[in-house]
Formats: sequence, structure tokens, C-alpha cells
Amino acid sequence: MSNPFRSPLGALLLALALGPAGQAGAADYTLTVEPNFPPAQIREVYGPLLQYLNRSTGHRFSVRSAANFNQHWRELRAGARYDFVFEEGHFFDYRHKQNGALPLVRTAENSGFVIAVADPEIAREGRNGIVGRTVASLGAPSLGYVLVFDAFRNPLAQPELRAISSKWSDGPDLVFSGDAEGTVLPLYMAGENPALTEVWRSREVPGRVLSASPELPQEVRQAVAEALARLHEDPEAYAVLTELRTERFVPTEATPYDGMERLLVNTFGYAPPAPATAPASPAAATPLSVTMSGRAIFRRSHSCLTSLIAPKSNCTVVR
Repeated sequence: MSNPFRSPLGALLLALALGPAGQAGAADYTLTVEPNFPPAQIREVYGPLLQYLNRSTGHRFSVRSAANFNQHWRELRAGARYDFVFEEGHFFDYRHKQNGALPLVRTAENSGFVIAVADPEIAREGRNGIVGRTVASLGAPSLGYVLVFDAFRNPLAQPELRAISSKWSDGPDLVFSGDAEGTVLPLYMAGENPALTEVWRSREVPGRVLSASPELPQEVRQAVAEALARLHEDPEAYAVLTELRTERFVPTEATPYDGMERLLVNTFGYAPPAPATAPASPAAATPLSVTMSGRAIFRRSHSCLTSLIAPKSNCTVVR
């Protein structure tokens, strides 16, 4: 009996049936990333990673990013849908606690930031030298931004952060042009410019996380996690790691990031994350005190209303 798969058409059908991750079941997924680069540069930076995931998993990946960190934070709070997300740990911890995002891998390196200056007079004063000075940064609530204010908690003894960088590598140019007196830089860029002197260094926190929506099929999450964990073994993947500024991805869990969402506590719109799957509990009704004339005295409700005029109560206004 002749073998039908010896014909070109038969071989093609067999290849499609047995291809990576089963080409017949290939699906489209989106990777959401932080706005660490201008929109036009996002595709260039993450292009090698998308190509690797396409080739390794058999699925098709695209990348998207919010216009700025404020929008990234607003989408996170609103519970915007996502497939995969690559972001710093304070965002991931909030996302994990709010809607159950599942950590797959993280960068092997921890995350941290420095403030560097070019003026030797400022450099000689060290940390105190940047108090009241203009410092370039990406916008709030990027990790570098919130770590600075986590360390400089006295409002009268803080640097003046200015969100005038569109990417971290803009910082040195803004210092040399005189637009800022210092710049926030991630640790992986801290020693790249010998003309800058580090005057402050943040504490280190667990590195950037790639997480997945709990709504995705388990086999898809596993395929992506395994592909990224062996990325550094692929001789063609050097460009991926170079663009992402990491040596490798390693498996991770949510535990090391527990508590990092508290770095967002002073960010506009912050509320302690509540699992999206849990139904919201109705507010307990406040007992009404009724006078003999039948007038109701609204205790808690009244304080909330009057707080809009004179905000002295503990009422929380949700926007």
C-alpha cells in the first residue's frame, strides 16, 4: 500500500499537524509592556522577543503599551483585560492580588535605580546634594519614580523629579543639555556613562516579571514559561536578551513580590487591591436616628457629603 505522506501535499499536511504547539491550534496573544520607550520604539525593542515566542510556541504574539505610566496604572486599576504582561514588581503584585495574574518568569537580575549627576559640586554633597535639585525621570508611577519617594519621605528634603524622559536613556542627555541637574537610571545603566557620578542608590527589589492572565489555557501559559526559561540557551536569541537588558529569565512565584504594591500607596487612585473574582460587598447601611418630628439625621452619609466641601472626614471618594 502506498504511503500518502510521501507526496508533497501529504508531507505538508503532516507538518501542519505536528508542528510546534500544533499549528492548527495556533492563536493570537498580546504582550502588554510598560511604556519605557516611545511608541515607535516599542516594536523595535520587543520585536526579537515576539519572533522568538512565535517560533518557540507556534502561537502569534503582538505587543502593546499604554501611552504613559499614568495610563498603564489606570488600566491596571480598572481591571483591563490582558493576555501576557511584562512589568516591574510593584505593578505585578497589584495585578496578582487584584485579578490573579500568574507569574511565569522574571529577569535573573533584581531591579533598582540610581540618581546620577554631572556637576562635581553636587556630587561632592552626595545624597544631600540632590535635595531640591531637578532630576529627570520617567513618569509616575514607574518603579524608579516611586522608589525615589520611598527613600526621600520628607517633603522638605526631596529632589524635584521631572517626568521629562521618554526612555531611561534620555536622562544623561537631559543632564548634559542643562534641562536637569540629575537623572534617575536603572541599575543596568548606572555605570554606562563615565561622565556621570552616582549620588544615590535605591534598595533592590525582585526583577521584572512576565505574567499571564488566569483565563488563558494552562498549556499556553506553560509553553510560554518554558520557552522563556530556555531562551538563554538559544544561540539565535542574543538580540532578545540584549534588547531586554537581562542575562536570562528564571521561573518565579508571587511570594517574593508580596508587599511591593505598597510602593503605589501614595499614587493617585490607589486603593488596596481586592480580587476581581470576589463580588463587591454592599456597604453596610448606617442606622438612621429619627427625631420626634420625623427628620432623619444621616450620620456617615452626611459626613461624606460635607467632606466634598470641607474634607475633614475619613470618607473615601472613589473616582
